[in-house]
Amino acid sequence: MINLSIIIPIGRHENDFKLIKQIKQKFKGCEIILVVDEENKLINQKKIEVDQLYLLRNSSRAKALNKGINLSTRDILWLLHLDSDIKNISPSDLSSLNKFAVTTFLLKFNEANCWLIAAGANFRTKIFCIPFGDQSFLISKKLFNFIGPFNENLLEGEDHEFIWKMKSLNIKLNIINKQIITSAKKYAKNKIFQNIKTLSKTVIQSFKFRKKKKSVVLATFLKDPKSYESKSRLRKKLNNEFVNQLNEKFINITNQNLKRLSNKNKIQFIKVCKNKDEENLKLLSNIHQGKFLNQDHDLSFVMSEVSELALKTVGKVALLGSDIPTMDSKDINEVFSSKLEKDSLFFQTDDGGFCFMLSKDQNIIKCLNKIKSSSTSVIKTLKDCLVQVNISEKIYSDVDVTSDLKRVYEQLKLNETHITNEQKDLLNFLRSNEKIFI
Repeated sequence: MINLSIIIPIGRHENDFKLIKQIKQKFKGCEIILVVDEENKLINQKKIEVDQLYLLRNSSRAKALNKGINLSTRDILWLLHLDSDIKNISPSDLSSLNKFAVTTFLLKFNEANCWLIAAGANFRTKIFCIPFGDQSFLISKKLFNFIGPFNENLLEGEDHEFIWKMKSLNIKLNIINKQIITSAKKYAKNKIFQNIKTLSKTVIQSFKFRKKKKSVVLATFLKDPKSYESKSRLRKKLNNEFVNQLNEKFINITNQNLKRLSNKNKIQFIKVCKNKDEENLKLLSNIHQGKFLNQDHDLSFVMSEVSELALKTVGKVALLGSDIPTMDSKDINEVFSSKLEKDSLFFQTDDGGFCFMLSKDQNIIKCLNKIKSSSTSVIKTLKDCLVQVNISEKIYSDVDVTSDLKRVYEQLKLNETHITNEQKDLLNFLRSNEKIFI
């Protein structure tokens, strides 16, 4: 399991590090990441050698786990608690990972008289598919990002809330029939009281965290507006500052369109971007719950991967470009609110491509892989590849070169009385900078 990152959050008072030794003995070659509350003074005294050790201010388990996952460099994540004993777990137990599922283990306490509490936890896991964080989560990094991070506003119950997010996306729970042993410390004084407390928390959190099933995954393709890769052809003709501002206005239009969509609680919003762009996009595009980080792959490959993830879980995928300034939320709402008569629908662009797609057809995965970059016959390729496909009559303009920008400018002027406030803002910006691109 060399492709494995083991992430362990450590609180300010935790001081037993036997788990680290266990991991090094049993899982050689894996990446060990400790995220420690900076008030934990023992961590330096122990001189623990791991791949990464990060001190976090005002830490909580949710914050620590999210930080550790962001730091990880491997494709598979194993989220463990420090008081876990993994003597029953072997590398072979981790080898059959389902990339479309979250994997967990059964629970056992390190005191025999806590067997009833463990039985209750395992019953909850097997019957209701709601494991505790103590049982650990084994998950691909792509799937974790797709679901979205742990809720950092929660001081407790972040594991339960995460599982409900998973369930809302129709992601299955895979249970390995091996026991992780955990500390019974919190049950030491009053087992009955603590058990009742845990049960009541479970019931309360089930009502609090329960989420509606998502009906579609909407993935928005984004680039850092200040990156040279963002509108590189425009940058050859126009100054960078103008293009940077233009890109920001495009993203703002897209963001507001997404916010105006009806039934947003049934949509899983995913941003698709490169690792290096993500930080600069956080403030500009804050509606997205999950993300898909592109590892410098070809666009067609990324679209195919995102579609596969969405179709294997939720069952319906939408792909949206972020450089279509004439598109309105009404256009997308109309599609979402009507029954998809054919398996796939595309909004075509005037360069032969598409700017929006909605599909429930598994065949779309391999069809997207056939698309060649910068091709002028994308729509034709898709028509030839798919049986049940609908192409919009309306043709949109994405902005790659100055002629595209001029065309968008004319379209916005022509429809000025009917466009959104964000589109008016773009129009005013273009008016005041006419001499740059005309």
